[in-house]
Amino acid sequence: MQRFVFANAVVVALFIVDRTLKRWFNQNPSEIIGSDFFYNQLQFRFAKNFGVAFGINLGQTITSMVVVGAILLVMWMLVSEYRQRHTLTVWGLTFILIGAISNLFDRLLFGYVVDYIDVPWFTVFNIADVMITGGVLLLISSIFLKKS
Repeated sequence: MQRFVFANAVVVALFIVDRTLKRWFNQNPSEIIGSDFFYNQLQFRFAKNFGVAFGINLGQTITSMVVVGAILLVMWMLVSEYRQRHTLTVWGLTFILIGAISNLFDRLLFGYVVDYIDVPWFTVFNIADVMITGGVLLLISSIFLKKS
């Protein structure tokens, strides 16, 4: 269990930073920060996301049901992986779970997810999205490592 302490500390820290930034941008929606970062390739600004990944809109009720269902599935998988002590898989599932919960909080509180990291040639996203994506990459890595 000691090896999961660091992962949990990182996840909690990222969750707190994400919630803090979401709250700040929701209270200061007209603020745009750093439009000159990396040769205009990165800025921080408020954006409402009513959909799921990449803004795909399924409708509020269906989206909420899908998110809650996914959270419950990930929680079930996480408990199983903790028992088997698969470190990489536990890290991946933990990142996915906490990222999804942060975005679910937004949906319940505001009716949309607060996004604030804008990469003009890609999309607008938040730290919770990065956690989910990173968690998926860790899961994929763990699958390949288990097979070899």
